[in-house]
Amino acid sequence: MQERTVTALLARTPRHWYILGILVALWGTSFASSKIAVETIPPVWVAALRITIGAGLMLIYLILRRERLTRRPHDWLWFLWLALLGTVVPFLLISWGVQYVPSSVAGILMATVPLAVIILAHMLLPDEPLTRRKMAGFLIGFIGVVFLVGIGGTQSLQSGPLQFWALLGITTAAVCYALNGTTARLMPVMSSASKSAGVLLAGTLVAVPLAIIVSPDGLNEASMASLWAVLALGIFPTALATILLFVILEEAGASFVALSNYLVPVFAVMVGVALLDEVLQWNDWVGLFLVLCGIFITERFKGKNVKVAPSST
Repeated sequence: MQERTVTALLARTPRHWYILGILVALWGTSFASSKIAVETIPPVWVAALRITIGAGLMLIYLILRRERLTRRPHDWLWFLWLALLGTVVPFLLISWGVQYVPSSVAGILMATVPLAVIILAHMLLPDEPLTRRKMAGFLIGFIGVVFLVGIGGTQSLQSGPLQFWALLGITTAAVCYALNGTTARLMPVMSSASKSAGVLLAGTLVAVPLAIIVSPDGLNEASMASLWAVLALGIFPTALATILLFVILEEAGASFVALSNYLVPVFAVMVGVALLDEVLQWNDWVGLFLVLCGIFITERFKGKNVKVAPSST
């Protein structure tokens, strides 16, 4: 099995590896961008603006593909559900959380998404049973989360309780992504472009009014650095990464894209340490190692079942 896996990876074209590298960079830098954005912009506005920019670009992409959004009310209920799970709630929790914890730690916690998918898929999808190896991978990854949130949260209590709640909030965002990716397989069949555009548009209709109500003057003191960071979040990890994800999923498959589960947290750590001068504690490094080990075990022995591609971060 290992030989077949290596052969399959080597069979990918350089173009596929380039696209995967771009995706890893786009997703991996989103946490640092979020940390810059929330310096002068409230998290609720960071989430709202990011979703709105992404929705506008995805609608343009949809028009270029000569596709139309569905008009069926049932589909729009799905869009609203997935928008809450996959954009509004996690974007808000991540934006709020990175105010109090390093962006690199947020990137590590997001790596737990495929681990959470294992449990949720077992409960919601009959074709994704929970095997012993999957359970072993989940437990190892869960121990990694304990090092990040449990030990890290206990240490951070010395500086104030908000750091602990920030870690817990970012972990909740990862669970939201996992639930979003799992339940999305149950919605009516439609093109990926239509689905993404519809979800982001529904998210805009929720996030913008919420931002106006919660923080009506939230943009009054926004710096140019924060505004550029929000613009980058909307364009790159939200819209452009989604479009590139369509391409690589169609050409190389979800198993190849699943490699990003290992690479994104490592890239996020590199960006946080190199650009934001973040310092990771020993428990953060242990947590990263255990989470990656858990992902490796679950992905390595996942068999022929369809793999859930990473959510945008």
